[in-house]
Amino acid sequence: MGRLMARLLPEPGPGRLLVLCTAVASLGNGLYVTGGAVYFVQIVGLSPGQVGLGLSVAGVLALPLGVPVGHIADRFGPRGTTALLALGKAVALVAAAFAHSFVAYLLVAAAHGAAEQSGHVARGALVSGVMGREGRVKLSAYMRSVFNGGFSLASLAAGLVIAAGSRGAYLALFWGNAVAMVLVAGLYLRLPRVPGRPRSATRERRPAAAVRDVPYLLVAQVSGIARIGPTVLALGVPLWLVTHTDAPRALAAWLMLVNTLMVVFLQVRLARDADTVSGAARLQRITFLVLAAACATVTVTGTLPGAVAAAVLVGAAVLFTFGEIWGEAARWGLRYELAPAHAQGQYGGVFATGDALALIAGPTLVTTVPDRLGATGWLLLTALFLAALAAGGPAVRWAERTRVPEPVPEAKVPQPRHG
Repeated sequence: MGRLMARLLPEPGPGRLLVLCTAVASLGNGLYVTGGAVYFVQIVGLSPGQVGLGLSVAGVLALPLGVPVGHIADRFGPRGTTALLALGKAVALVAAAFAHSFVAYLLVAAAHGAAEQSGHVARGALVSGVMGREGRVKLSAYMRSVFNGGFSLASLAAGLVIAAGSRGAYLALFWGNAVAMVLVAGLYLRLPRVPGRPRSATRERRPAAAVRDVPYLLVAQVSGIARIGPTVLALGVPLWLVTHTDAPRALAAWLMLVNTLMVVFLQVRLARDADTVSGAARLQRITFLVLAAACATVTVTGTLPGAVAAAVLVGAAVLFTFGEIWGEAARWGLRYELAPAHAQGQYGGVFATGDALALIAGPTLVTTVPDRLGATGWLLLTALFLAALAAGGPAVRWAERTRVPEPVPEAKVPQPRHG
């Protein structure tokens, strides 16, 4: 057990405290995300379409907030900004318990989504400020590994609440997540303070500077295509399995278990080379190749016997998961290394806009195209990832050529020694 914990946790210090924040947040998120949608359908009386629309609207509205929130984190310091957004999420969760109409649900979903997505941006700047250039990618890998494990455990617990089906049990999910967010906010404030930057220090700290960085913006959009891969595995593959193959239906759930276990135990190890631009770019190339191969693999399963189709789908799930692990590591490296040290917040907000395609069009793309076009649909998804592969290298090289040398060295927060 001690050896296992050593693999899942960084060394004692600020990094481990950040991972603890992630663990607590993942438990709260797993409870709410799994049970929240069911609550609004079964208890409040909304339709599944209304719930889905609310989540889509929340995602769309949250994307433009990343840059201004990132600028605030740069200006006033990411620690307080991240803690404040965690408290904002807690307020939205409390309000969700009193939402009894579609309009109220939309407002709550928008507020929750804004706090959630903006919190990711501010937390990225906090990780960079606390861990410095040498440790931020590795810590991001630790955080993602722990988040997946905590989220999965909380989702199982939420299943018990769904089975109970009472209003009080569902509301406990909201209260539990709200309490978790308050606790997380307090834990953030125990981290070393990352100083903000004076307004007069440089013109480039204005939010518009990051938005005008076209090469960086292009890298963000290409990198975001990799995030369609997890959506393919979570939505496209299960629906294809059930409607177009003879594989056992229960396999759809087991594929996600394979995914979760791989991310928990392999994310840190496979992110080692992503702390430089060249290393991250190489991982991105591997990512798109693996995702293309995974889609091409699924193509043949519609004509195979049940047991063989099941085995091939498991292999495809493994490929999709490797693509997810390498894709996230590449995103961290490119997001941090190509951004100015003094503007990690606002550039992180710009990089988050690359999620737009996966967030808005991804679910429809991965479910509708294979369903209507069959094997041809999977070949089109293969072509999408190959196109991203072709665009990724030139985009990264352009961003590297246009980077402005740092006017000041990156400030580092002293790390406590543990002997």
